[in-house]
Amino acid sequence: MSALLALLARMGTMCVSLVCGVLTTRLVISGAGVDQYVLYTVLLGLPALLSFTDLGSGAVIVNTVATSRDPGHSRLLVARLTSVGRIQLGFAAVAMAINAGLLVSGGWRALLGVGDQPGADVAAFVCMTVFCLAIPLGVWIRVLIGLGKNHIVILVQGLISPLTLLFVWLTLQLAPATLYPLLAVCSFLATALTALAGFLLASWLLRPALGTAVRHVFQVRRYRGARVMDIGWPMLAQLLTPPIAISTQRFVLAQQGTPADVAQYGVAGQVFFALQTLVTAAGVALWPIYAKGRHEGTLRRGPWPQAAVFGLAAAAATGVVCLVGPLLFAFVSDGAVVVSLTTMLTFGAMITATAVLNPLGMYLMDREGIRFQVIPTLLMAFGSLGLSLVLSAPMGAAGPPLGNAIAMVVCQIIPYTIYILRHRARLLTSRE
Repeated sequence: MSALLALLARMGTMCVSLVCGVLTTRLVISGAGVDQYVLYTVLLGLPALLSFTDLGSGAVIVNTVATSRDPGHSRLLVARLTSVGRIQLGFAAVAMAINAGLLVSGGWRALLGVGDQPGADVAAFVCMTVFCLAIPLGVWIRVLIGLGKNHIVILVQGLISPLTLLFVWLTLQLAPATLYPLLAVCSFLATALTALAGFLLASWLLRPALGTAVRHVFQVRRYRGARVMDIGWPMLAQLLTPPIAISTQRFVLAQQGTPADVAQYGVAGQVFFALQTLVTAAGVALWPIYAKGRHEGTLRRGPWPQAAVFGLAAAAATGVVCLVGPLLFAFVSDGAVVVSLTTMLTFGAMITATAVLNPLGMYLMDREGIRFQVIPTLLMAFGSLGLSLVLSAPMGAAGPPLGNAIAMVVCQIIPYTIYILRHRARLLTSRE
């Protein structure tokens, strides 16, 4: 039921996000120009480079909440929340220091690959400052996933696209052209506001545990927290995968391709990454279901039906996008960007591979499974990056998604399948 609710919620929010994303892209391109859109889409990729803000320790929160009879009054959960909160605060402080250093040293300009575009470095600094301020709020997602309320996470995050559209429109209407490099800040502000709303909701649903943990975070000597990195370190390998394999694609194109490649990638990503979030949302909803079933000894079968359904649905969605793509992308970019059929197909291959992989990965989220995933995920990440570097020059925007799809099949889907078949008995009955 949780997976179904998550899927329905994501389908609804995806429609809203697609419409708002299309309108936002059209506003930026028509109101500020293609060059500003290139900067906009590159800056939007920055948070995904730092998706490991809790160093993987949040996985402990999901499993603890999912297996606790009364999570709101669990002392163990409070202790683990306290430790995760301290890790997030420390990460935010380090990230902010690096952010300031990149601004002062000129490192942002070199990293962004947007040439001498005025205000690009300042825009990156402001975006990352907002991002760092919101990092400590991020635990709300883990809490709600553990409670089996991933559909609520999706609905709350569904506010990001409408808010971004509103903020972009207000900026274009009220701000001078010299501030257009700051358009990407609109998305970061929208994300921070939804994180605040989600954190307040999680505090209410997990009362009084989350509120107690917040108070304990700052009393280091009195409340020492609990061990969380025994699962955190292996989980960190999985969290490093999206930054290395996916988020770097924009920067590889910015460095090796042309502005037209980056623009084509950004426009295609408006649709295909929305499909990816749909797949991921439904997949993550399976995590607490598998964890609870394994804990109670009621898990009866592997993830094969879910993997098949996910893969077929993603392939069908790709076919639909290919049919309507020429008209859709022409509208999105106001005719300024052409997305080739090859790019659509390679994006579709990447999303389909992600869809098949998600149930397999969620099935392996017990302690031993998380540890097993370390080597395959890292191999996939670096393999994807290497293939992106090789394929970007000859294939343009189509290269990185194809490289990622190949890496996922070879380094994750095949090894995960073999592991699940070999360890079927343990995966059905083991308890934490």
